[in-house]
Order: sequence, then structure tokens, then C-alpha cells
Amino acid sequence: HRGDDHPAHGGGSHVPAGDRDGGRPGDTGRAAPDGLCPGGRAKGVPAGSAPGGGHGRNAAKGRHEVAPLPGDRGTGGRDMAIQLEKLTYEYMQGSALSHKAVAEVDLAVEAGEFLGLIGHTGSGKSTLVQLMGGLLQPTAGRVLVEGLDMGDKKQRAQARRHVGLVFQYPEYQLFEETVARDVAYGPRNMGLGEEEIQRRVDTALGLVGLPPQQFGEKSPFSLSGGERRRAALAGVIAMEPKYLILDEPMAGLDPQGRRDILHTIDGLREKTGCGVVMVSHSMEDVAQCADRIAVLHQGRLVQADTPGKIFQAEDTLQALGLELPAPCKLAAALRKRGMDVPHLYTAEALTAFLLERRGHV
Repeated sequence: HRGDDHPAHGGGSHVPAGDRDGGRPGDTGRAAPDGLCPGGRAKGVPAGSAPGGGHGRNAAKGRHEVAPLPGDRGTGGRDMAIQLEKLTYEYMQGSALSHKAVAEVDLAVEAGEFLGLIGHTGSGKSTLVQLMGGLLQPTAGRVLVEGLDMGDKKQRAQARRHVGLVFQYPEYQLFEETVARDVAYGPRNMGLGEEEIQRRVDTALGLVGLPPQQFGEKSPFSLSGGERRRAALAGVIAMEPKYLILDEPMAGLDPQGRRDILHTIDGLREKTGCGVVMVSHSMEDVAQCADRIAVLHQGRLVQADTPGKIFQAEDTLQALGLELPAPCKLAAALRKRGMDVPHLYTAEALTAFLLERRGHV
């Protein structure tokens, strides 16, 4: 049962269950999105080398790769939505079993960007997003959201209203009699009027591809697995957060379900301008959608840069126990066979390159 203190409902701190980085029990959060970055755009090409004369991984949509922030230390002159400053979190501090899950992380998330978080199991990813959302309070350092300090009790409640948290299997927290009532749960806890609540419910359900006229009065338990996850995501979207923090939102879904979830996230960004921070073990998912990627290892930030730069460092990723995206592996295999193939990290980009090369043969 969801408590009123969950950040997705505008309340206080509650540690999520299944924290895989620190092994700490707790709550499981609220919603998860549905969809994948729309197909057909040539992403995954290092900046300036897009097949067909494009520039950057988002050339097909007129967007350029977000330039890396120098060392990701501070704002670098930009307006940072979320700032992590020397962030440290130690479980069971002061005991013989103490474990530093996050250690002196400096990281800035730009307003509206998609930041992917990758790292081997136990690298600190889940703990880091809990700190971002105010579910955990740091042992040292601080988290700023829109300039509001998550460590300050008075500022924390306001900061949390900017952040929507989505953990694994969020559909397990659906409990109301109808989909519409479940989505309305958070806005109603905010004390909004009925007319505004209804507007938010209809908007959120539309954004996740569940038309309110068709799904609003259905029981959440009559929906398919993918529909339940989208309904749970709508519950977070209805809070209208500026930043969506997702911890393995595609866990347990089949390939089509993963594509649907990522498509929904991408559509949500385009329509609302919200920023996204997503933890994922799928290099393909992160490569497909992220503007920047942060790599964690043993609680420390190893690198934060554009996907092109991250996936060019193949030896570094493999040394950290991380798989390369399948297109990277194929491109590397072709290079070993003597073909001049650039470092491409999405299927669309590699396909476009090979088709263009074939046309010149």
C-alpha cells in the first residue's frame, strides 16, 4: 500500500524496496513509462559523422548531442536542474558492516536532458537515484534540485515536487478500483481541485497511450502487464514533475514492451520538456535514447560524457564488466575483418552506414 509520504505523492521520505546497490529494504515507488525512441532516426553516430551528411546522433530530429560538461563539476555556466556535489552515502555507518555505496560523486543534470546511468551490479546506481529523489539523505555532500537543497527539511518537500520517481515493477503499487482513480491519487494528495485533478488524469493517460475514455473506468487488474506499467507511469506524470527518475523501468518486459516504454518516455520529453535520468543494464536502451551517459563503478563516477565518447572507450567499459551495445560489437568485428567502420552504437546508425557503403560499392 502506498503511503502519503512517498515523494511521488508530494510527501516525505520513504526508502524504496529492492535497493540492489545497498541491499536495503523499503518501498517500491510509483510509475513506469511506456515506449521507445521513435524508430527511423539515425542515432548512434559520433558527432559530425552521421551518415548522409547529418551532424550528431539526433540529426534526424534536428537535435545535436549534448556537449559534455567539463568534468561534470559544477554548472559550467549552464542552468543545471539537478546538482550532486561530493555526494556520499554509507550504509550502516560506524558499524563493522559499513558500506560506502556512493562516494564523492559530482554530477550535474541539465534541464530537459536524458541522462543514462550505467554500471555493474552494486556500482551505486540505485542508491544514487534514491539520493536524487530525496528518499535517502547523504552521509556527506548534497543534492540540489532547482537550487533547492534536499538536505534541508524545509526545502526538501518543495524539491520533491519537481521529481517523479519510478522504480522496478511499479505496477505492483496499483490498488484503486479504477485506473482513473489510481492516477488521481497523487494529485488529490496535493490538495488540488477536482477539475484540475481530472485534467491531469486525462492528460497523463493520454501521454502514456491509454485513452481515458477507454481505460479510465477499467480496473487496473484487468489490464495487460504493459498497460499496467503505463497506468502506473501515468500516476507519476499526473504529478507533473520536471524531472523523471527511472530505475530499470523496462525490467521484465519483452522486446516490444521495452520499445513501447522507451517510446513513451521520448514522447513525454517532447511534449512536456521534462528531464529524464534512467538507470538501465541495457546498453542498447541507453545508447538509443540518452543525451549523456554517466558510468559508475564501486560507488564512484568514472566518466560522464556523450554516448559517442562513452562507447568509443570499449576497453574501459569491458574492464568495468560492462557489455557494449550489440551494434558496437558488430562494428568492432567488421573492423577486425578490415572494413573501415566508425564507432557506431545504435542499430539505426550502423544500418544506415552499411546501406550507404553498399550503394557506393
